[in-house]
Amino acid sequence: MKTLILNSSNVVEGSNNSKFRYLFPNGGYNFKDDFIAVQELAMYFSTFNITAEYGNNTFSYIWVDGTTNTVTIPDGYYSIKSLNEFFQSVMVTNTHYLVSNTGFVYLLEIVINQSRYAIQLNSYRISTSIATTNSWTLPSGATWVLPTNAIVPYFVIPSTNFRSLIGFSAGQYPSGSISGTPPNQTQSPSYATAQSFLSSSAPQVTPYSSFLVYCSLVNNRAVIPNQLIFSFTPSNVTFGALGTYQVSELAWNKVEDGQYNEFVIEFRDQLGRQVKFQDPNTLITLVTKNKYETY
Repeated sequence: MKTLILNSSNVVEGSNNSKFRYLFPNGGYNFKDDFIAVQELAMYFSTFNITAEYGNNTFSYIWVDGTTNTVTIPDGYYSIKSLNEFFQSVMVTNTHYLVSNTGFVYLLEIVINQSRYAIQLNSYRISTSIATTNSWTLPSGATWVLPTNAIVPYFVIPSTNFRSLIGFSAGQYPSGSISGTPPNQTQSPSYATAQSFLSSSAPQVTPYSSFLVYCSLVNNRAVIPNQLIFSFTPSNVTFGALGTYQVSELAWNKVEDGQYNEFVIEFRDQLGRQVKFQDPNTLITLVTKNKYETY
C-alpha cells in the first residue's frame, strides 16, 4: 500500500483552489491492477453561499414613497441573521429607516421562523400618526417624507436563485401598489396591520449540501460521474473552521491501467458544479494498493 499526499502546493492555478495536480517523480508511474481510495481530508470550510456566480445575490424592495431599490449582496458566506443585517445596512445607506429613543427602526426584515423551518418576511406599517405615537423621527439626510396614510413597504423577490435561498416564489410581498404624491400617497389594497409571510419551500441557505471528489486516474464506466471516488458533507463545521473527514472503511476505486506522469483531484458540489474554496490550505491523503497485495 502506498500513500500519496496533496496540499496547497498542488493547487492548480486559476482553479478556485478546488483542483489539485500531483506530479509523479522519476518521469511517471505505471499502474496495473491498482486501486485508489481517499483516506482523509483536512480543509477549511471556506465556500461562499451567496455569489454572483450562483445567481442568488440580488433582490429589491419598494419603499413607502413608491421607489424601487435594488439590494446587491457582496459575495460571501451569510446566515439569515447576517443577510438581514446587510439588508439593514443598505436601508441605512438609503435613509429608509426611522430613529427612536433606543435606536433604529426598520420597516422590513428577513428572519428565521425556527418552529416552521421557514424564512419569514416582515413588513411594518408607517404613517405620520404611527411615528408620532412612537416618538419616531426621520433620519438626518432623508429625502422621503412620512405618509399621511398608513403604508407598508414591499419585498420584491426576483426570478433568480435568490428564490431558493429563502424559499419564496418570485413575486411581491405583500401584493399591491402605491400611488399618489407624498405625503398623500395611498396603498391598494390597504393594510390594517403589519404583514408577515412564510417561505413556501425549504430555504436553501447554502446551494451546496455536500462535495464530490473526482480523480483523473479513475474511469468507472458503470457510474456517472465516472471519476467520482469520494463524497463528504461539511456538517458541524462553522464557516472558516477546519474540518477533518476520515473514512471508517476505505472505498477502493479501480485505477485505469497505464503510465501516468500526473493526476488531478477535483472537488465539485453535489450537482457536479464547480466550487470555489477561499482557503487553499487543503490536505488530501490518498492510498493505493495493487490487487495482489495482502496487507
